[in-house]
Amino acid sequence: MRLVHPLLSAPIHWAENEIPVLIMEDPRIFREMVFDLSMQAVGEDGPFVLSLDYEPLECNEHLQVIRDYVSLPLEDRKLQSRFQAVLHETVRETLQQETDQLDRMIGDYLRSVAATMDYPVSFSGGEYALPLLKAVKCQPVLDGDSPLERLMQYFELYTGLTKDPVFVLVSAKSYFDNEELRQLYQMVNYQKWKILLLENRSAERLSGEASYIIDRHLCEIRLDFDEKDL
Repeated sequence: MRLVHPLLSAPIHWAENEIPVLIMEDPRIFREMVFDLSMQAVGEDGPFVLSLDYEPLECNEHLQVIRDYVSLPLEDRKLQSRFQAVLHETVRETLQQETDQLDRMIGDYLRSVAATMDYPVSFSGGEYALPLLKAVKCQPVLDGDSPLERLMQYFELYTGLTKDPVFVLVSAKSYFDNEELRQLYQMVNYQKWKILLLENRSAERLSGEASYIIDRHLCEIRLDFDEKDL
């Protein structure tokens, strides 16, 4: 998978055991890139092109831009629609026997309610399990003890529910320390998740990072991860 932008001389690509880090030292260009990626992730046009095997991909189907590491966006439309599809499949297929039994029990209960009322009543028939799950707000949660654990849970959830996601982490090095990032990279490489760090300043390069640097004069510097002493 590759990501291209007019300011880059060559694509950013994801290789095995390699973490790409895009560093934009000019604050205005950094801000523009964050805005562009965020807008393209929800379906707007922009300068970034994401591709797989040289075939362009819809950014809104694959890109997820993370700027807030405290409140990860579980209300995202893509995530919710995929989760509801899995929930429906579980209720209707995996737990079909239990679902049929629950529907019968609720139907019997509603008929008992109607029989004990002093007034004529009616109620809708059909399936009750899915409306019940919607009423109790059945939805995914992140229950990790730390922001890093919740972030990795988010990756796992999103990867399980969507196809070929790419996570853009904005200013992650300002939020997580080096040891946390090493733990993150280890899990990313093990799970084969695709992440891109987008930073506005250079920091200590960690093992496995491939740095793409655009300095304030728009000069490009590339540091492949195997050029660094490990």
